[in-house]
Amino acid sequence: MAQYQDHMLILKSRPYREADILLTLFGIKSGKIGAVAKGARRPKSRLAGVYPLSYVICQIYHGRSSLDTLNGVDLVDGFPGLQKDLSRLSWALLLADLVDEMFSERDPAPEVVPWIIAAWDRVAGEGPGLTTALSAGWQLLKLAGYIPQWETCHICGEIPVQNSVGVDWEHDVMYCSRHLPVRSQGASEGMAVSLGSLRTWQRWMTLDVTKLGNYEAKGIIGEELFFVFGQYIERHIGRMPRSWQFVREVENIAGKERNRLF
Repeated sequence: MAQYQDHMLILKSRPYREADILLTLFGIKSGKIGAVAKGARRPKSRLAGVYPLSYVICQIYHGRSSLDTLNGVDLVDGFPGLQKDLSRLSWALLLADLVDEMFSERDPAPEVVPWIIAAWDRVAGEGPGLTTALSAGWQLLKLAGYIPQWETCHICGEIPVQNSVGVDWEHDVMYCSRHLPVRSQGASEGMAVSLGSLRTWQRWMTLDVTKLGNYEAKGIIGEELFFVFGQYIERHIGRMPRSWQFVREVENIAGKERNRLF
C-alpha cells in the first residue's frame, strides 16, 4: 500500500456510485490503471476538474483494491480545441480507445504518453485528423508489439517500385504486383492498395514524435489507409473500438461539405 505521483493521461471517465467518478488512466510510470475520484461530482470537490482527454499530474493511493484512489490532480493540458469540433473530438477519442484496448493494466509503456500528447495537441490545433490519428495509431501498435513486414515482397524480397501492392494483415506480409495472391484482392485478411498508400504508411512508421502529422494522407490514400488500419486492428486486437464507428459517422457528415473520404 503506497501513495505515488505520476504524469498521466485521462482516457475515460464515467459516474460511479453516488458522487464518484471512475477513471481509466495511463501513466508514464504505472501504465494503465483504474482509479476512483471520490466525491468528484460534488460541486466543491477539489477533484471536480478531472475529465477525459487531458494530461495531468496525479496523486494516487494504491491499496488492496484493484482500483486506486485519486487524491489530487493538477492539470497540465486539457487540449481545449478538441471540444470545439466534433471531428477533432472523434479522432482523439479513437486514440484513447486504442490505448485502452492495446495495453494491459499496470504494464508500463512510457513511450505511449508522448505520442498521445503530441496527437491530441496536433488534432486540437486543427492538424489533419486522419493523418495524425492513424500515424499515431500505428506507432501505438508498434509499441504494443505489432509490426507488419510491409517493406519488401514476401515472395521475391524486392522493394515495389510501381503499380499496386498487396498488404496481408493476417500474416503481416506484403506482396509486389507480380506476386499478388488471390486473397489480397478483397478477402478479409488482405487487399491491394496503391503504391502511394504503402509509401505513406512506411513514412509514418519511421516518424519521430516531433514530426507527427507530417506526410498527410488525402483522397484515395486516406481512404485505403483508414480501411487497412481498421482491418488490422480488428484482426490483431480482436474487436473494433466503439469510437471507430463514431469517427466514420462524423467524417461522413463532414464529407457533405468537402470531398467525401469514407
